[in-house]
Amino acid sequence: MDYYYLLVITLLLLTCASKGALSARRCPDCGPTPVPYPLSTGPTCGDQLYKLRCNAGGSLLFDTLNNTYAVTSISREIQRLTIQPSPFLSNTCVTADISTQGIQLNSSLPFNITSSNTILYLNCTNLLLSSPLNCTSSSLCHTFINGTSGNATDGTAACGRNSEICCTFRAGGSSTSYSIRVRDAGCRAYRSFVNLDYSLPVSRWPQPGVELQWISPREPVCGTQSDCDSDSTCGPDPSSNSGVRRCFCNSGFHWDAIGGLCAQNVTCQDADGCGSNRTGLIAGLSTGLGAGLILAIIGFLLYKRHQRIKEAKERLAREREEILNSGGGKSAKNFTGKEIKKATNNFSRDRLLGAGGYGEVYKGILSDGTVVAIKCAKLGNTKGTDQVLNEVRILCQVNHKNLVGLLGCCVELEQPLMVYEYVPNGALLDHLQGLNRKQLSWTSRLDIAHTTAEGLAYLHSSAVPPIYHRDVKSSNILLDEKLNAKVSDFGLSRLAHTDLSHISTCAQGTIGYLDPEYYKNYQLTDKSDVYSFGVVLLELLTSQKAVDFNRPMDDVNLAVYVRRLVEEEKIMDAVDPILKEGATNLELDTMKALGFLAVGCLEEHRQNRPSMKEVAEEIEYIISIAKSKPAE
Repeated sequence: MDYYYLLVITLLLLTCASKGALSARRCPDCGPTPVPYPLSTGPTCGDQLYKLRCNAGGSLLFDTLNNTYAVTSISREIQRLTIQPSPFLSNTCVTADISTQGIQLNSSLPFNITSSNTILYLNCTNLLLSSPLNCTSSSLCHTFINGTSGNATDGTAACGRNSEICCTFRAGGSSTSYSIRVRDAGCRAYRSFVNLDYSLPVSRWPQPGVELQWISPREPVCGTQSDCDSDSTCGPDPSSNSGVRRCFCNSGFHWDAIGGLCAQNVTCQDADGCGSNRTGLIAGLSTGLGAGLILAIIGFLLYKRHQRIKEAKERLAREREEILNSGGGKSAKNFTGKEIKKATNNFSRDRLLGAGGYGEVYKGILSDGTVVAIKCAKLGNTKGTDQVLNEVRILCQVNHKNLVGLLGCCVELEQPLMVYEYVPNGALLDHLQGLNRKQLSWTSRLDIAHTTAEGLAYLHSSAVPPIYHRDVKSSNILLDEKLNAKVSDFGLSRLAHTDLSHISTCAQGTIGYLDPEYYKNYQLTDKSDVYSFGVVLLELLTSQKAVDFNRPMDDVNLAVYVRRLVEEEKIMDAVDPILKEGATNLELDTMKALGFLAVGCLEEHRQNRPSMKEVAEEIEYIISIAKSKPAE
């Protein structure tokens, strides 16, 4: 690579990074701690949705709905911060925030608890034994208690004096993204560790902490053009219906959410220079030997980085091409990086459909007008990369109208990308929990259940080799304009071995949907999906969440709650009142029948559960009854 070309790029990058007007939005340091954009410690800096507090002592504080916690570290590059958990009350196994029921984040703000946290619940009641948490004698929390009980200065010493129940789980699931709850009726204390290496002795564990991540911020809100700098224009936000205006970057610039500025696009690819500006740039650089030397070093580092990126791209390209061409499955297109960027408007934030710990999903429009969804792993996130590549591998094996179809993937860009069909009406979970759940009539819910069951039955019985989805839940069931269901998100799916009864694998999935037998013995089978689907059936029947801490402690888990009602012969008490309004006796009978089918899917021992094919057939029979005309 040409030396002067490197210096040109370096100067452009330095110029972009030093934009005065935009960098002014970054808040001043809080004591020794930098406060990166979009975090805000005052009304005139940062993004006001990302508020922290800087106290008089120069310490950063994070306010939850009911408490305040000290910020111990901030990682700007991965958009995460760590807060210090509440201490133990003196000489007790009770955390001080029990009076406010632990950490309760505001789910409407752009912060959530990450899956990097290992949560140890301590001093729990017997009620937790029926929860989906790991409260067994081999749970990691016992290792923690035994490793700290001899430390008289540690508040956890009190936890080892009695034989209280303790439990362990990984945070960050759909029901644990916003809270770590403690109370007298459940667990009275907790400890959290970020990126914990389970193989290390307790004495080498990191300090307790709870890691939070923040969603990439949008462009700044503006009232007039004077609120924006010269690189951006104040205009209406097309994704908002409330008249919000934002500073959108001008042509030739793109929104850098991490830096909080409009960064200039570097488009010059000519090794001999970029027009007449080259002479002026070189002359400027030559004015000082020291400055030239520094820029030369930076240029060399950029060159080495370019080489590493190039090698990584070539390696990833080979891997993804092998995936697309292996297995003899259906063909999938290999999209170019240029096509993907054009389809997503260079990954514009107004195209973002959703984001999680492992990656993001964007809405894309191909050159022929086809609307697609594009899932991309976060750069440097190994788990996200593995999940996206695994999903491509799985979807290349299947082709069914009730499964979200793969269109192809991209091998040119750094992060793995997959392109699949766009299902515009959102997830089933959003419809069941939203104000528009009245649109989901009883017959439409039965149709959704049947369509989903057929898709899963295809995976279990018709795909070769069989496929276990491993993350069946209502947020992974998408609905089109006509409320037809499609099963999505195959990142955790596994190909089965036809000569084996199960796959031995670490239990993964979502709390509330996870098969307890799979959780105990790590044996994944098709019946693990049947259990998860049983929970989805209960959600369709009740419009309630799979795990909801607003229900009484005994009923937090929806499966446990409905099973209790069945034992008390009160199953209709759980049915969504909207469904029961004006329902005929025939419809009420089919509601009860679906409830009993769901409970059958939730049998503790997997051999007692029906197959997914049997479930689909039973739902089809229930539909025929529900749609039949009552006797004259």
